[in-house]
Amino acid sequence: MLEVACGQRPVKVQGLIDDMILVQWILEKWKEGAILETTDPRLGGDFVVQEIELVLKLGLLCSHYNPVTRPSMRQVMQYLDGEVILPEVFMDIASVGMVAVFGNEVSNEFAMTFPSSYSGSVSAKAMSSTESLLSVGGFLVIDA
Repeated sequence: MLEVACGQRPVKVQGLIDDMILVQWILEKWKEGAILETTDPRLGGDFVVQEIELVLKLGLLCSHYNPVTRPSMRQVMQYLDGEVILPEVFMDIASVGMVAVFGNEVSNEFAMTFPSSYSGSVSAKAMSSTESLLSVGGFLVIDA
């Protein structure tokens, strides 16, 4: 979903470090209040703002590092069809995880955070067949 909405690959081999990982870039733009800046320029602004925001936010939720936290395809369709309202998802700046908040209550079904003391390293580079993709805190980490 994110690749289509943004017109970009999930990981860029070249470019600014902050813009190399698609999910992280979208999260940063969302925190800045500029999530629409991530849309594919080839769309020429020819979209319904609420719909593209839904696709981007839902794409972030579908990219969560924990598979249990990701919505099922049935839930994705309910969100896209407007049958269910997508929960507001916030990225805690001090942590590595995403938290979905329903009103004042944190849902165990959608919420998972890492402690702010997380000290893992993040890198992006060209992959060989022996390298694996790991998902950490809502963004991809390429681990040799």
